[in-house]
Amino acid sequence: MSSTDISGAELSGVAVPGTHRDENSPSAAATRGNASSAPPDPAVPPATGFRRVALGASVVVGGLLTVGGFATTVWETGPGKLAYLDSLVVNPLQSQIAAVLLFFGYLAIFPMMLALAAMTRRRWRLGGNIAVGLSAIGALALPGLLVTDFYDLAIRQGLPADVAVRVSDAAQDLPLAVLIGGPFIMLTFVGMIVGAVSAWRAGFFHWGFAVLIVASFAVMFLPEDIAFTPGVNIGMGALLGAFMASVGIAALRMTNREWATGERR
Repeated sequence: MSSTDISGAELSGVAVPGTHRDENSPSAAATRGNASSAPPDPAVPPATGFRRVALGASVVVGGLLTVGGFATTVWETGPGKLAYLDSLVVNPLQSQIAAVLLFFGYLAIFPMMLALAAMTRRRWRLGGNIAVGLSAIGALALPGLLVTDFYDLAIRQGLPADVAVRVSDAAQDLPLAVLIGGPFIMLTFVGMIVGAVSAWRAGFFHWGFAVLIVASFAVMFLPEDIAFTPGVNIGMGALLGAFMASVGIAALRMTNREWATGERR
């Protein structure tokens, strides 16, 4: 068949062997698949997606548990150790539930700081490093401090009020007790503020959410007649929990490449 005949056959819709390719054939589909699939990004490790989602989700859950813990706590109505011990025995079961919720909620503070560090991997790196350094000890120690609620509850239930106060104070007055609390907890809040501002400047966090942790920290410095109002303490916990959840959501909204490189797209 001449070339003219072949052209005519093609124009007339007659299939000619060797001149027509079936687009639905396996070979054609494989070619399209190879052309459309992009090679893996060498800057993004294979486990990045799972780790980002797992960390972000744990921080969101931790924030919600923190809010629940503050809401279920029976707060003392005045200063002094006896007021605190008496609040624990008002409803012992509720006090235990609050301690458990806060324990697991506070466990998410350190992962939250790691999320803020990932957001500042490329921009505002110094601020992110300072934030983690300030928060590390307090964030790791804070959940363990909730164990004392169970001991203080048992002390108040089993001992006269004046003896219970002396025993509880004696534990806190031990010279090395300050290493797992006290100033390190305050530094944790300072670190969270520094991390939130750094992540905002890096472009991964909204400044409005950074205000939440600033407001929560400011509650600690209110006058005593206001600070011992249950609603104020619950509000402080709500601000802290909302801040934690917002960091987790920001981590979940990042792409895997943004998480691995710190480059904002």
